[in-house]
Amino acid sequence: MLELNLRALQERFPHVSNKLLVRDKEVDAPQFYTEAWEKDIAWLEAVKGSVEELNIIFVYGFGQGLGIADLLEMYPDRWLFIYEEDEQSFLNSMEKYDFRELINHPNIQWVSVGENQLNMLFYLVCSYMQQEMAFVALRHYLDHHYDVLKEVQDKFKEYNLVFQSNKSTQEHFQQRWIENSLYQIDGMLSTPPIERFIDRLPDSTAIVTGSGPSLQKDIEWLKKIKPHALIIAAGSSVQALVKNGITPHMVVLMDGGEINNKVFQNPETLQPPLLFTSSAYYEISNQKQDNKLFAIMRNDQISQYYMGLEQEQLVISSTPTVTGTAMQVAIRLGARRIIMMGQDLSFPNDQFYAEGVLHSDADIIESSIRNAPYEVLNVHGGHNRTNSSFLFMKNALEELVAAFSEVEFINSTRDGAAIEGANWKPIEEVYDMLKTNNVEPNVIEDMIKTENNVYDGQKAQMVKQKIVMNKNDLIILKNEIKEIQKMINKIQELSRTKPTKAQKSLETIEQSWGEIVNRDWFETVYDTILPQKMVQFDQQLPQIVTERNLIQKSNLIYQHLGHLLNEINLKIPYLDELFEKAIQRIDNLIIQRNDKSADRIL
Repeated sequence: MLELNLRALQERFPHVSNKLLVRDKEVDAPQFYTEAWEKDIAWLEAVKGSVEELNIIFVYGFGQGLGIADLLEMYPDRWLFIYEEDEQSFLNSMEKYDFRELINHPNIQWVSVGENQLNMLFYLVCSYMQQEMAFVALRHYLDHHYDVLKEVQDKFKEYNLVFQSNKSTQEHFQQRWIENSLYQIDGMLSTPPIERFIDRLPDSTAIVTGSGPSLQKDIEWLKKIKPHALIIAAGSSVQALVKNGITPHMVVLMDGGEINNKVFQNPETLQPPLLFTSSAYYEISNQKQDNKLFAIMRNDQISQYYMGLEQEQLVISSTPTVTGTAMQVAIRLGARRIIMMGQDLSFPNDQFYAEGVLHSDADIIESSIRNAPYEVLNVHGGHNRTNSSFLFMKNALEELVAAFSEVEFINSTRDGAAIEGANWKPIEEVYDMLKTNNVEPNVIEDMIKTENNVYDGQKAQMVKQKIVMNKNDLIILKNEIKEIQKMINKIQELSRTKPTKAQKSLETIEQSWGEIVNRDWFETVYDTILPQKMVQFDQQLPQIVTERNLIQKSNLIYQHLGHLLNEINLKIPYLDELFEKAIQRIDNLIIQRNDKSADRIL
């Protein structure tokens, strides 16, 4: 029975089947709770009060699937997202009953099992949810684990706030991000990736510097410690290091904004080796001709698609702070001890930046400090004022620390926020730990020089051709959108006067829309350039798909798909310009490399 269920899970929810396959059954004592075979009428009546007209139902618990089957019967037009926290209970059910029909039910949109799959489910719920969702728990959890239910609800509220904030930020910076990803391609074709340097510096220690005010207090210690550990400057912190006469072993650039022109306006900030991410501000990495490497982030669909890479080939995950990127870079190079300095993540003594960090407006900094609404525990047991952005970064760093259990993390930020999983240790004690170690001043530069045959002319041509094909496809896309819009503009009237013709038009619209979204580049590009609009349409899909009234369905198509098509169409000229410039940049690279090859032959 388990084998049959696993096959079905592998088809629809492979993350669940994979988890069950690698699970050690001896880890937990056997657990099993049973649902009554009779319909729980009282529970279903209570469910009605929770669900009402909401289209998304978050179901806490799986049991033997009886309660879920009852929900599907009672709500044939709703989407269910199911979470079972108890992995052993889920496994026991899979061993005893045939769930293939339930697993394949089209209205079950997602199943997550175990706490580490909860955020995955939260993400999908947030992607489809319009305003609210219904939260439904099986009877067993209502009776015995109500406190856990409340905790999960609170977690979802927090996650949704961050999700919506991230989407707003993504929408705000969408043009800059896609520009950077496309305009970095020529640089990435001629620069070695971080993946070529895995474990080149085994068992090393790296100090990752942030721009917080505590950095200034220990800057002299940093000078002493440089010969004994890798110094990696995270983003704008390089300004403070250069001002104090410190050249780090490497600078990590992740930020995609033009503010980097101020961060790197001092030529000395670009002297150290530079690691730039695919979404970083392209004009900075362009200024540095050599002594650099790059990383494509796992969430950068644009770079992955055009460079012909799979997410599994990449080793750097996206974080909301460049410190997280710098820490991952150090770990991938082989570091097994990470020291954090200048990661205040708060406003100790009402300060924002270390001395020498000058790229931000003083009024904005003052306002951020003055309006900081939260307090966070600091390394001395007291509290610092902070804001939601810093709390978000702190949470992300703590998740990163937890993910790399094989690495020792030490927080040496003198007055900063306490970071869970990273023991606090003053930098003078860190110096005593490391003073017998030796690190060559040019260790990163020498490492990069070992990868001198990076450029591949054939690959450059292939990447260029892919962009050319997409650019040409924009003309076809525009014409296809025009044809669908003609049908959509008539669909409401047809649904009232000629329902048979309206039904056929809806089928044609659905088929034509499918041809648009099934382009291999469409989702990659438009999820990046129109994230909010694409998510908003996804949120309407449950209602559109399950609506049985022809007139209502036509109204929904007219309103939501019609609006999205307008937005997609409006971006075509902009994309055409982006593609053209990216092609020109790759052409320039090809010409330069061909000229160099000709010179060598002569």
